[in-house]
Parts: sequence; structure tokens; C-alpha cells
Amino acid sequence: AVVSTQSTGELGCDEEGNLAVSSLRAHYPSDAIMHRVIDSIPALEGQISFTDFCRILYIWQTMVMEERLQTLFQILNNGDPLTTDVVAQIIRAIRPEDDVEQIKMIAAHMPSSLSCLGTSVIDEEDFVAWAKCLPAEELHSKLGTFTIIDERVMAAMEEQHAKNQ
Repeated sequence: AVVSTQSTGELGCDEEGNLAVSSLRAHYPSDAIMHRVIDSIPALEGQISFTDFCRILYIWQTMVMEERLQTLFQILNNGDPLTTDVVAQIIRAIRPEDDVEQIKMIAAHMPSSLSCLGTSVIDEEDFVAWAKCLPAEELHSKLGTFTIIDERVMAAMEEQHAKNQ
């Protein structure tokens, strides 16, 4: 999922700079993965501060791809191994145009074929190893672009951080 909104107003911030979780989720009506990501952001009474939201995106932008994959794995199933049902949800979110029966069939075979131990679940190590084998451009398009923080702002923040160290 890619966050492509540019202003707090477009995201649905209130006057105090808080984002309603429900409003943020509404931007991704059929994206189960993005819903899990949003739900993993600390919220108080259904509200996320815009500052916290931007901090999280900044941290995401500064992670290397392996760290992003590890984080995504933790979010997808609370760090538990991925079962056939969770794999089916992920495939459905990534490829909503695919036939439901085809998704079920792929999901049923995926854990045992990806698991290093041949189990019926996928652990973090299996998930990261598998995802790193995907074409780099596809992986980057799914996990690498967040345009909420302008590249010039990111460069200035990184430059300032380097000066402070």
C-alpha cells in the first residue's frame, strides 16, 4: 500500500491535528493489509496524532527493505507465523482481481512451499527470504514509496540528523 496524500486536510485531520482511524481506513476501503498497518499505529480513543503519523512514516522511509519486510511480517499477524488463512487475506489484498478459488489454492500450497522446515506456516525468516526474491521494482512499488513527506524535506531532515551526530 502506498500513502499518497499530501495534506492533513485530505487525510481528515481535525482542528487539533488528529486523524480519525476510521477516516484513515476509509482511504483504503478494500486494502486489508493497509487496515492492519493503520490499526498497528498507537491511537487514543480512535485518534492518531498527525505528528505520530508523520514520525512513523519517517521511520518507515529510513528503513532498509529487509527491516520493512520484518516490520510488515510483525504487523500482518501480530508476529505469529502466517497461516493459510492469513496468506489468503494477503493475496486477496494484493491481487483483488484474482478468482477466490485460485487464491485459496495458492494460499493452501504457499506455506509448505515457503517454509524452510516444511511446516504449514510461514515464519518471519521464511517471509523475508521469499519477499526478497520478488522483483525489486515490484517490491519497491508495494513497500517503498510514501509521498506524504516530500523528498526535499526528507533530504533536509537526513542532512540535519547527520549534522547532529
